[in-house]
Amino acid sequence: MNIEPEEETRRRFGNKISFMEEFKGRTIAVVLDQVQAQMAEDAGAVAVIPIDGIKQTVVAVEGVQRTTDLSTIKKIMSRVLIPVIGRVRVGHVLEAKAMEAAKVACIDESEYLNPIMSAYNHTYTPYFMFREGPDDANGFAYKMEKRTIPKYPFKIPFICGAADMSEVLQQIYEGASMIRTKCADDEETHDASKTFEIVRKIMGSLDDIINADETRMYQLAGSYNARPALLQMIKEQRRLPVPFFAAGSIYMPIDVAMLMALGCDGVIVSNRVFNILSPETRLENIMAAIKKYKEPEELAKIIERSGGYGPKPK
Repeated sequence: MNIEPEEETRRRFGNKISFMEEFKGRTIAVVLDQVQAQMAEDAGAVAVIPIDGIKQTVVAVEGVQRTTDLSTIKKIMSRVLIPVIGRVRVGHVLEAKAMEAAKVACIDESEYLNPIMSAYNHTYTPYFMFREGPDDANGFAYKMEKRTIPKYPFKIPFICGAADMSEVLQQIYEGASMIRTKCADDEETHDASKTFEIVRKIMGSLDDIINADETRMYQLAGSYNARPALLQMIKEQRRLPVPFFAAGSIYMPIDVAMLMALGCDGVIVSNRVFNILSPETRLENIMAAIKKYKEPEELAKIIERSGGYGPKPK
């Protein structure tokens, strides 16, 4: 039960979102070790997400894809100055608490890892700005019936995946401070076209909300199973209330530029970028593409520097 004062929950959630807002217009890199983390930092990445290697290999040995070993995360934290993000299994509260205790900057509740049903029954009132009125204070307490981690009690932000607007709204309502695109496949085998499909789908739904009249707004709230107050906030701000990043097999500079043009606030660069012939150059071109995505002449230079679209992953 969330028993802390309402104002404290409001303040902390606002601080989490403010922290993640600093990631906008930048890239997060998925890395395996200190060397890759340092390479990403030198190229201009705003943060890194350590992983434990190829999912198929890890599962073949251990039978399950778990969170990255904390010793690896601490080594990376000692090597770089940018934020390090801990990736945990969906619903695994204790993994998340361990990550928070290890002083990671934020947590990615990841569908890439094997999910686990939370061991606790959580009932708490979500962020209060989503209430419909004062009666909601007593009449609506969110029951954690899903297998996700309850995010409001944590002091650090959460990044969560979504495949459509219904999931986006649910994740924000549950306390996510950043949304990224979601895919069921392993990141190493994921098709980037699926990432583009999800981005276009969510951006289309965002336009529907922004342009909806009052009647349509309540219809959308019903179809998304979301609180009308949250949709109204999106309509007034003309954007999602948290940053939205694209993720899933993204390692091409021109793809990064296209995703920014579609409305993403940033991208999470796949670890596949480190498997090409010159990852340092590719990372630098990705950082340039995210800043110059509105300038076709600059993008042409980036493609030329990359040798067309660049070497394919090994």
